[in-house]
Amino acid sequence: MKKSLSRAFIFSLLVFLALNFLFYIIGYSIAEVLNLTLDSIAAHPTHSIYLMVYPSGSLPWELLSDFNTYSNLGFKVLFLGGFISLIIAAIVAGFMGGNIGKSFGGWILTVICSMLLFIAIISIDEFNLNYISFFVTLTEGIVIVAIASAVNGLIFGALVILIALLKGKS
Repeated sequence: MKKSLSRAFIFSLLVFLALNFLFYIIGYSIAEVLNLTLDSIAAHPTHSIYLMVYPSGSLPWELLSDFNTYSNLGFKVLFLGGFISLIIAAIVAGFMGGNIGKSFGGWILTVICSMLLFIAIISIDEFNLNYISFFVTLTEGIVIVAIASAVNGLIFGALVILIALLKGKS
């Protein structure tokens, strides 16, 4: 299979979005609050995009901390799934890029795209901004998402580089 920057970007983005949505549906189904989520999507259509990019607005250790905080298995699946989706998307970018530069570039494009999607939905509908915090302004929400995305890009970018390096040596 041909490897390239665009393949690393497209496949990692699709995996990231699909896994986040899947873990959200599974987690909320287990927690028995899926009906509330569907009502939120009906009232605020941009919330469906939020479901696909929510780990972009969280630092990895926040996701793991939330995993430990909640006792409900559904919410544990939700937060652990957000962390796992970042890892799997980074691994996919590492395999699909072909070399370190293309793999890392594809991963960074994935992070930037998900960050821009997140910023767009919190700019369009303040309902989604409340998931970051009830007490932040739009500007503060954008800064929080940008910082979290940069940290995710760098931390999981190291994983992308490691995977691309190991893949290149084999």
